Amino acid sequence: DRDTPLTWIADEAGLPYYRGDEHDVLGRFVAAAAIFEADIIMRITGDCPCLDPAICADVLRLFLATPGIAYASNDTTVSGFPDGLDAEVFSRSALIAADRATSSPVDREHVTPWLRRSVPQVMLELKTATIPLEHLKLSVDCEADLDRVRRVYGCLDEGDTSLAGTVAAWRRAGYEL
Repeated sequence: DRDTPLTWIADEAGLPYYRGDEHDVLGRFVAAAAIFEADIIMRITGDCPCLDPAICADVLRLFLATPGIAYASNDTTVSGFPDGLDAEVFSRSALIAADRATSSPVDREHVTPWLRRSVPQVMLELKTATIPLEHLKLSVDCEADLDRVRRVYGCLDEGDTSLAGTVAAWRRAGYEL
């Protein structure tokens, strides 16, 4: 399996993990949430290597502070955050509802489309940027993206994975804002 090297790393670090159906990511999330008894789940993806932990924490805080919601995000298609800084938080009960409600291949592969269409939600928006940042692409979907992210990552100040640090590294890497 393609994910076997990741299990070696997890084993070596003493970290628990779950492997499930490669083609049913939604079902895999449901099973992992049950096994690890997670009532609140944060979804981040491997194609977003420049995540800012503070933004992830802000999305979690927003979820916890907003009564009656089942899903929170900083949806980078509309929030003002750069693509690649995506974080989503949802309840296990909403995840189970999605699993029961949808058989759509897109919903099963991408985990949260059904949630975004169907449950009460809230979104974290970028309000502090003095210049627009939504055009920055920090996710990896092709070889050119990987090259760009490697270049930006190589210009980060050591240990600084903040949005401000990533924007500064973007500039140092020679990209315009």
